[in-house]
Amino acid sequence: MISTGGIYKGGATMAAILPVAAAAMVQRGPTIATSSPVIWHFLGYPFEVAGMIAAVFACGAARFWIGAAQSVRKEHRWSLDIPVSGIALAFSIAIVISQRPEPLGGLLYGAGLGVLGEGIFKIAENYLKKAGTVFGIDTDKPVE
Repeated sequence: MISTGGIYKGGATMAAILPVAAAAMVQRGPTIATSSPVIWHFLGYPFEVAGMIAAVFACGAARFWIGAAQSVRKEHRWSLDIPVSGIALAFSIAIVISQRPEPLGGLLYGAGLGVLGEGIFKIAENYLKKAGTVFGIDTDKPVE
């Protein structure tokens, strides 16, 4: 015959361990740690680092990849592209500091402002061409 005493002994041992384990957990407190975002400060203004990194990366990537293959971009790199990219990055940083978005929101703000920077570049390029025709300057030549 098969004895069933072993099962009951194991169950009794487990029943004795549970109150001891519960008492040990009460003394320790909760073991689940909550996470909080990393906060940095710029000129006294707090912002979340993850949103800032996402916004700056997205804005820089949008500014670089949209016009990387355009020949006009190479001609006016120093006179138009660098200042417009700087303005787009500055606006991205300012929006992240003021709105404190999560990383996805920062990514969308940065990409959107990078794309808007392309529109600003096109407007500035048109004004440069108009000014060139008014003053008789050849704007198709690269600046040296």
